[in-house]
Amino acid sequence: MHASHPDESLSQWSANVTLPQYNFLQENISVDVCIVGGGISGITSAYLLQKEGKNVCILESFELGSGQTGRTTAHFSNVLDDRYFNLEKIHGSEGARLAAQSHSAAIQKVADIIKEEKIDCDFDFVNGYLFVDTPEDKENILIKELEACHKAGLTTVLSREGLPIEGFGHHPNLRFPMQAQLHPLKYIKRLAELIEERGGRIFTRTYAKEIRGGKGASVTTRDGFSVRCGSIIVATNTPINDLVAIHTKQYAYRTYVLAFKIPEGKMEKALYWDTSDPYHYVRTDVDVLIVGGEDHK
Repeated sequence: MHASHPDESLSQWSANVTLPQYNFLQENISVDVCIVGGGISGITSAYLLQKEGKNVCILESFELGSGQTGRTTAHFSNVLDDRYFNLEKIHGSEGARLAAQSHSAAIQKVADIIKEEKIDCDFDFVNGYLFVDTPEDKENILIKELEACHKAGLTTVLSREGLPIEGFGHHPNLRFPMQAQLHPLKYIKRLAELIEERGGRIFTRTYAKEIRGGKGASVTTRDGFSVRCGSIIVATNTPINDLVAIHTKQYAYRTYVLAFKIPEGKMEKALYWDTSDPYHYVRTDVDVLIVGGEDHK
């Protein structure tokens, strides 16, 4: 990220893409599905629902992509932080398999959308590498994870020695093929355009104050306008409806991300994660190196 103000930062993505401006909701409306949240999840959901013939609207409290989507490292992965061997312990073999299948399906779905709509958003399938931070894997994390991955259906995951990064020597690692990376704001910008072209409505600077599900579902904004709908999707970073108070069980964490200009073609396009706690992650592109991590409460 490039510093733009002592108290602000500008992401790699928002530095070169400007999203269109939308009006805020100024009337009561009715739709089939109301989606709260104008990030990658909300906009992709709206697009897919439209494809199924649903009349949709999106309510975003600030601007499209202004939250986590505009600041993400934007890699799509079925490499899970909690590790498949832990998921298997907690949720059983079928639970771990479902987690692998759902994440893999999500990656493929985005790839399919981009191909079908011919979206220019720098999408690439890449390899992902999970490696131990020291050459010795004292807890046999990689061995246990490889076995659990294969049991979960990720049979193309391979154990390797050495990473395709100069200076990383003989770090043992697992290679996960068919991971993906893209430019998130280019992606949602084009989807938003398609949603509007096909009759969907997008409202920004529209804060959802009250959400009521069930029969007669509705969303009421802070300005007092309402959206009546058959269904509601809450696609915010943390759920804001009170039905399941997940936000009361979540810790607030801060993470750090830096983007560096590198010589073009110097590094293979790939994703990397170590097994440290807190862990670190790397994304390499044609001429950009993105490094993040050191998360803390």
